Amino acid sequence: MRKLFFLVMLLYLPFCKEDKYYNTTVEINRIEIMNYDAQKNPMVLDVEISYPNCPGKQVEIFRGNHDFTKCILENYKLHDQINAEIHWYWNTLGYYQWDVVKLGECIRKKDPLDEFSYEMIEECEDFIVYGVKVGFICKRIPTKELLSVCPWFRRE
Repeated sequence: MRKLFFLVMLLYLPFCKEDKYYNTTVEINRIEIMNYDAQKNPMVLDVEISYPNCPGKQVEIFRGNHDFTKCILENYKLHDQINAEIHWYWNTLGYYQWDVVKLGECIRKKDPLDEFSYEMIEECEDFIVYGVKVGFICKRIPTKELLSVCPWFRRE
């Protein structure tokens, strides 16, 4: 029986996916109130952040509930660079994803039905033809350089 248990555990281990928490610095690029209550108090807001310590251009926009909204509006302003706590986990669709769960001192409880929040991960460089810059090209798949500094962007 003991051997069977260890065999089952050995077969199961490759399917265990780890959760991790990361802390990093983010910059607040935009704060926009999206909904008010009947007394005109802010209820829901969007926050746009960027990751100044990560290579390339990483931008994320997410929504927060009333408590998160109140905390952000009372404590932070545009261009503040503050700590963010990121939860990196395996989702039910078969890849890793991350959520900002704390921004500064403000706890964000993600609504599972939230379809408004999104992230844009890209690294752009000049596009040169015959030695002349004719535009730019962006890569949307995280590079090794980005993942070495900001590992929560890894999807697999």
